[in-house]
Amino acid sequence: MMLNLNFHPFPELKTKRLLLRQVLPTDAENVMRIRGNEEAMRYIPRPRAKTMEDALGVIEMLTNGINEGKSINWAISNIENPSEIYGIMGYVNFYPELSKAEIGYMLHPDYWGKGYVPEGILLVEKFGFEQINLQIIEAKIDPRNDNSRKILQRNHYQFDRLVYKEMTFQEEELNSEYYIKHKQ
Repeated sequence: MMLNLNFHPFPELKTKRLLLRQVLPTDAENVMRIRGNEEAMRYIPRPRAKTMEDALGVIEMLTNGINEGKSINWAISNIENPSEIYGIMGYVNFYPELSKAEIGYMLHPDYWGKGYVPEGILLVEKFGFEQINLQIIEAKIDPRNDNSRKILQRNHYQFDRLVYKEMTFQEEELNSEYYIKHKQ
């Protein structure tokens, strides 16, 4: 089955507390606050957003991914006040030949421990399985990231494999732990 990678109009997803919506240039300050936060980025091997220009670059990258059907990411925002962004979540890579996508998420530490990521993952998974036609969702984490592992396990992801020294970031060789979830 072909993956549906056309995300126009952009699909907004909602729970009682959350609105998952497109990340827009007007969100640059929030993106800088999240992507520039050392705690939020500790296990994410990506350059930190230190300036508004960096943040706009991140937003442009996210927008291009959507337009090219290569990724789709949502701002995790407050449904009562959508300009308040807690984090970013979505499919960071698609593997159409395998009917698979890689899910990723990050949250500003001010919002940790409130259940936003598990709540958002359910929406993003449902969208992936039902609208995109995914058969498998894969998550890749830094093995040191216990919180992320707990979120995945609670959401019924199964450990798949550990890859040693999969990549290098800032001269540090990093291992990756993979978890997968199959469409029911």
